[in-house]
Amino acid sequence: MTDIKKLCSLFDRYAHDKNRAIAFTEMLDSFLLPFKFCATKQEQEVHLAQLTSQPKQEELFSFLEELGECSQHFCDPLGEIFMQEVSKGHNGQFFTPEHICDMMAQITAVNIKDGQSVFDPACGSGRMLLAVAKVNRHVVLYGADIDEVCVKMSVVNMLLQSLDGEITHMNTLTNEFFKGYCAGSTLYNGYYFPWYKQFLDPVKSSVCQMNQNKSEKSSQPANIIPPTNMRQGSLF
Repeated sequence: MTDIKKLCSLFDRYAHDKNRAIAFTEMLDSFLLPFKFCATKQEQEVHLAQLTSQPKQEELFSFLEELGECSQHFCDPLGEIFMQEVSKGHNGQFFTPEHICDMMAQITAVNIKDGQSVFDPACGSGRMLLAVAKVNRHVVLYGADIDEVCVKMSVVNMLLQSLDGEITHMNTLTNEFFKGYCAGSTLYNGYYFPWYKQFLDPVKSSVCQMNQNKSEKSSQPANIIPPTNMRQGSLF
């Protein structure tokens, strides 16, 4: 695990006079601002202006810069800070240790091919998806979680690694959909630039539709055996 002492110290500087949960969410929202897909240059300039007008800008930018350094090689420092400084295990929010995620990915996705898909129905900060990306970064990653902060952490982790897929804020058990984020990257002048699109229509969500199809198949009569796989790829 990457040493995050400096990152924790920078978070303390930003959050010392704030509610820590609110401060953490503010940081996530600030990180997401410049990566939102914009239809016009004017819209992009509005988002950038929001970012540069943030209070405690120096502390915020120092944190985000260090976050990028700590997130190299598909690490998840955000999840560690969230557990240590924000959730502290509330509602059972302890994420699977990274080395366990790596082991599970090696066992489950060792033969996964480019373009195949992986779905984590309770993705937390997205570290299981990051573990799969260590095996093959050219897969399509899908995640869902009922906690919106966890969803935003997963989206940030996808952007930090320029990964493709969808993270959905939803109740996976009931298929109640709240919000979705589609993440991708564009190759420009030899560099990959990550972006995301936010949407509110469940029909646009591959995760929601996939989960709905699974629910419909599970309600079939017992003498009808549904297909083993919902879609090509691995499923956690």
